[in-house]
Amino acid sequence: MVIREHRYTREDLRALYDQPENAEKRFELLNGEIIEVPSASPIHNAIVAAIFYFLYGFVYRNQLGFVFGDSTTYVLPNGDELIPDVSFISKERQGWPLPKEFEFAPDLAVEVASPSNSERQLLEKAESFLESGTKIVWLVFADSRSVYVCRRNADGSLILRKVSGDGALAGEDVLPGFTLPLRDIFPPQEQG
Repeated sequence: MVIREHRYTREDLRALYDQPENAEKRFELLNGEIIEVPSASPIHNAIVAAIFYFLYGFVYRNQLGFVFGDSTTYVLPNGDELIPDVSFISKERQGWPLPKEFEFAPDLAVEVASPSNSERQLLEKAESFLESGTKIVWLVFADSRSVYVCRRNADGSLILRKVSGDGALAGEDVLPGFTLPLRDIFPPQEQG
């Protein structure tokens, strides 16, 4: 059991960013813990780019809102500050001009697992987004070539649905009509 003597705050996070040695670093604040966001691997970047590409194309063609990459910070009402790999905000929730950072949760958040992420940490991020107003979170796992689609039940409990193999992600009520086959986001496996 880990006992934390100190829960970090947004002020602690800002002070960390103000230190010269952290000028090129990125951090998240999750449940009172500051987490450094490491540089992404090529496979991670390839998956993020594919998801961004397909989401952006659909959202842009249909003029539905905004799609952001992994440099957009969300200051959530629960005290967390998270930087999803990809996110979507509907035009009904955000117009132009865009703020420096968002003080609400996106409609859709995507987290692609990195070696530095534990499954528990990714689920905690999904819970944080969902309790703050996000409708769907996609947790993407390159190793198993699968995605957990996370939503909230009416009673607030977490719903996880695994999509793998020949499955596809759907925009559901957030992006009606959007589908993304997993084969389009995971690089082809090498033939042995």
